[in-house]
Amino acid sequence: MNRVTIFTILFTALALLLMLAALMLTRAARLRRRSGLPEGEVVYEDASGLAREPLFSRRLGLTGKPDYLLRDPHGNLIPVEVKSGRAPRGGRPYESHRMQLAAYLCLVEDVLQRPAPYGLIRYQDQTLEVANTEELREQLGGLIARMRTLIERGEAHRSHDQAQRCSRCSMAHACDERLE
Repeated sequence: MNRVTIFTILFTALALLLMLAALMLTRAARLRRRSGLPEGEVVYEDASGLAREPLFSRRLGLTGKPDYLLRDPHGNLIPVEVKSGRAPRGGRPYESHRMQLAAYLCLVEDVLQRPAPYGLIRYQDQTLEVANTEELREQLGGLIARMRTLIERGEAHRSHDQAQRCSRCSMAHACDERLE
């Protein structure tokens, strides 16, 4: 082979690699837009079930795994919880979803020692932001206290009759009220 042929092959291979890279970047941007996640580096991901260990705070007595943790341009960590249904009317998340996100906000601050000024709940049709306020933390603290009281009294029970929900539950292995 002569030099011109080798140059042509190398140039063609390089052009194909650049086109492939551009295609992959375009697809990644499209997937991010479709996911509803804001700009920021994804530093933790559990949406696929492949996340590292859950966040655990002995001080708070909480354990949890947000679907995503994003690092914003200011270095804050933003927990994102993804829900399969549509957002509630009125633009306010369901209370149970708010409390779940509140737990993740507290875990990020306590375990990872990073500011978490807000979190996101990504519904099928929109993303709602929940501010990390003192009021939200107080609501979570009250809820946790009520839950612990119910557990201590033996009065904590499954709150649904949906076998599919039980089958996806991370606590199914330890639950004596599971439906399957």
